[in-house]
Amino acid sequence: MSEPHPINTKIMGILNATPDSFFAESRLVDDSLIDFKKYKHADIVDVGFESSRPGANPISEIDELNRLNDFLKNVSNFKQTLSIDTYKPQVGKYALENGFNMINDITAGGESGKMLEIAALFNCPIVLMHMQGNPVTMQNEPFYEDVMDELKHYFELRIELAKNIGLKDSQIIIDPGIGFGKRIIDNDTIINNLGDLKQFGFPVLIGISRKSFLSIDDDGAEDRLSATLGATALAVKNGADIIRVHDVKENYQMLSVISRIIQRKNVNETISVNEV
Repeated sequence: MSEPHPINTKIMGILNATPDSFFAESRLVDDSLIDFKKYKHADIVDVGFESSRPGANPISEIDELNRLNDFLKNVSNFKQTLSIDTYKPQVGKYALENGFNMINDITAGGESGKMLEIAALFNCPIVLMHMQGNPVTMQNEPFYEDVMDELKHYFELRIELAKNIGLKDSQIIIDPGIGFGKRIIDNDTIINNLGDLKQFGFPVLIGISRKSFLSIDDDGAEDRLSATLGATALAVKNGADIIRVHDVKENYQMLSVISRIIQRKNVNETISVNEV
């Protein structure tokens, strides 16, 4: 586990136990080949068994449960918080019964709120993410009059539902859903105005790692590490509390450096004030 950063930003490392996630190098083709050292500096490891990339077709609950079941032999090897990346309540419940301790739900609890009930039952954190449409349709000409206003209205409703179901404030994390039914202009706007989401008083998670809005000259996901690090640094400066990333070590190094710089700035400002 990583030592806490002065800016208190946590790293969520991505583990895709899927054959079709958008970043090929992140796909786990054999559960026996997990590189546990890769997650050394992660505070959370987010494990998914169904791809939610744009255009991805859903898999059945039984197929997702089978993939999860095959993975469970690895749970004891993780010292970090283990998050289950799923929108299916039964998958979430089974994961929490077998060593997982957090939920990351791209549907923010679902229309019925069933996943929120699961989180309340297990008293675990849950990430509530905003998405326009679903993975199959979400990038088919998404549009917003004002993306930040829509996000704030959406989270007001989801947070109210979560509290009515019985979740405590300490369990709620919000995620604006970069790339989930968003145009490039929407993603840029969200990163620039991330601080607006802090008004709710909950940690803000952001996942921008290697996504297509970071593309330069039509490069692929495998070539977007530097763009990812730059955009993530901006997101952290603007208030991100948790960053969801493929490249844990590189993001840890980036966080360590900007943490040092920000800490030094704060110390210098304190000295200047005391000298007045």
